[in-house]
Amino acid sequence: MGAIFRADVVGSMLRPQELVQAKRNLRAGELAPEDYARIEDRAVDEALRIQERAGMEVVTDGEMRRDIFFDFFIRGLSGLSPLPGSTVRFHGHEGGVAMEVQIPFSVTERIATRECPGVAEYTYAVQHTRKPVKITLPSPGMIVGFWNRHSAVAYSDPFSLMEDAADAVATWMRQVAAAGCTYIQIDAPELNEVYVDPRQRAEYESRGIPVDRFLALDTEIVTSLGNIRVPGVTKGLHVCKGNGTQSWIAEGGYEQTAQSLLSRATGFDVIHMEYDDLRSGSFEPLRHIAEEQVVVLGLVSTKWVRMETAEELKARVREASAFHPLASLALSTQCGFASASETAEDRRITENVQAAKLKLIADVAREIWHTR
Repeated sequence: MGAIFRADVVGSMLRPQELVQAKRNLRAGELAPEDYARIEDRAVDEALRIQERAGMEVVTDGEMRRDIFFDFFIRGLSGLSPLPGSTVRFHGHEGGVAMEVQIPFSVTERIATRECPGVAEYTYAVQHTRKPVKITLPSPGMIVGFWNRHSAVAYSDPFSLMEDAADAVATWMRQVAAAGCTYIQIDAPELNEVYVDPRQRAEYESRGIPVDRFLALDTEIVTSLGNIRVPGVTKGLHVCKGNGTQSWIAEGGYEQTAQSLLSRATGFDVIHMEYDDLRSGSFEPLRHIAEEQVVVLGLVSTKWVRMETAEELKARVREASAFHPLASLALSTQCGFASASETAEDRRITENVQAAKLKLIADVAREIWHTR
């Protein structure tokens, strides 16, 4: 295990409007690729500066080069076609469905692994910051979002597709590590969502994905990724419940996730858990996680403009320490600031609030753990 980062980040940052518009212009043939690349690089540079100024101990490139946090499946694999995939439903405080998002690609052929796009992300970012750089990779189980009737010839069921995706993600981990990255995070919201929420289990069953088989295989796959030998690399696992704009996919406490997944995921050095509101339940499930593993408490919300206070964060960390050692706790946001390529206007959270929340995390972490 590498360094412990008490003020950690999850992944994405708000996209500048300039970048979002530039990508539209590029795809419309109205902007040259080299001009777009300069705008994209500027967005990464600014994302790094925001995190540095806030005092974060580790940074990401803000996922500025991605359309959505799991788009490595589109750019890092062959075998997908631009045909509509599954529809993801998000819920909000008003009840019912707050929004629906349709995955715009489907698996139509046997997938094959290309070079991980995270290699280029890391190579650029590490040259433009003095902070350690984290790269996030999607959990193989998320590939089932691209499995549907268009996939029937290539994959008659989703489980062989998940196994092929597991091989791809394992390859990507090794490629990113070989590029020099010392912190790799697997984002596995799908697994937690199905464990905690009966609505998600019903959704999977309705799509022809037997839930018991899915949970058993995906749990086995994710834990095996933690056991991959990449010397000198901190391996992280992020479990949340969907990060829509002021909305989420699932809700429920972590007891089953912790018992069935996190207690077995001992190959991971760091576990990121979403704890920004009542949807996540109590800290009691932390008792299932090995004491030497760092649990990063996602106590600061990226969904809501309201600023948490240092006092409430310190109180919640103390509460969590009753179930997991304080020396093995850290602090972060509950998820990224923009899991898709969303601007501040789209996300309904301002750039100033984003910066203030990051600074709050860094300040409180220094106070609790006496870091520099």
